[in-house]
Amino acid sequence: MAAALAAVLTLSLAACASTTDLPPAYHPPQPPSAQAVKEGVKKGAAEAKLTGGLETSAVRDTNHGPGSYFVCLRQSGPSASRRPAYSVFFDDDNYKGIQSSVISEACEAEPWVPFN
Repeated sequence: MAAALAAVLTLSLAACASTTDLPPAYHPPQPPSAQAVKEGVKKGAAEAKLTGGLETSAVRDTNHGPGSYFVCLRQSGPSASRRPAYSVFFDDDNYKGIQSSVISEACEAEPWVPFN
């Protein structure tokens, strides 16, 4: 009888300790869609006050910066190779910010394409 009572009390206490409000499962960020890149580059260019034509690189992953993925961005033109490069960061389709490109991002070595 005492063992049965102990089992019931243990189960009752265990039920109080459990919760159905578990945090959502972690899903690592995915690369942004083409539309999200387009919108993020426009937003980043406005923040950096870039005018005129723009060039971007392909989306790449990163383990530093405000997002898990980024594209390189710079102004286009005859002296484009001497213009500063920026990195536009994303997590999934969410724009996370823009900053001056750093050496480890190797934006200068990336093939550039016109941004439309």
